[in-house]
Amino acid sequence: MLTVFVEYKLDSAKRATALSLLAGMSDKLTAMGATQYRCMEGIDQPGLFVEAFEVQAVEQYDQIKTWRLADEAFCDCVAGGAAKLHVWAFRSAVL
Repeated sequence: MLTVFVEYKLDSAKRATALSLLAGMSDKLTAMGATQYRCMEGIDQPGLFVEAFEVQAVEQYDQIKTWRLADEAFCDCVAGGAAKLHVWAFRSAVL
């Protein structure tokens, strides 16, 4: 099980468009095998968003990361574009 985080700052002029695109994100990610999707906005930094969800395999993570970074409509809403859309996966640490 991997936990995936997607982090970005929205261009304030394109916030409404981004939120419209995010409205369907849970369904799209579920169709790609993700579970437990959530999307949060920073309290101390309005416009800073973090999405989090779970996937079973690295292959699913790679597929989703590639898709998100290629999503021109959404990346156009991110301050700095796709280069500033950060996608990371984590697995439980063995202690």
